[in-house]
Amino acid sequence: MRNFKVEAEGAEFEFISMHVREAKAFQVYVMYDDVKRRFHMQRNDEGEFYITNHDHCPSVYHKAEELLSKAIKIYGIESKPENEMVKR
Repeated sequence: MRNFKVEAEGAEFEFISMHVREAKAFQVYVMYDDVKRRFHMQRNDEGEFYITNHDHCPSVYHKAEELLSKAIKIYGIESKPENEMVKR
């Protein structure tokens, strides 16, 4: 799985994979009120990622949950080695 950063809702979110073989859960870091906040996102049975404890995520970002889930599906699942060049 791949660690990555993405911008959403005017903030930069940093995703750190908690599993090696498949995308199941991520620690997510975001700056809010000059403090680095951490919350977790986990995959449910339908394959969607959700914020596991909304108390740890600043409420202003709760509405971005679906967008952050999509970002994990796009950027968090490694399909090729990072050093591999894309051939066109």
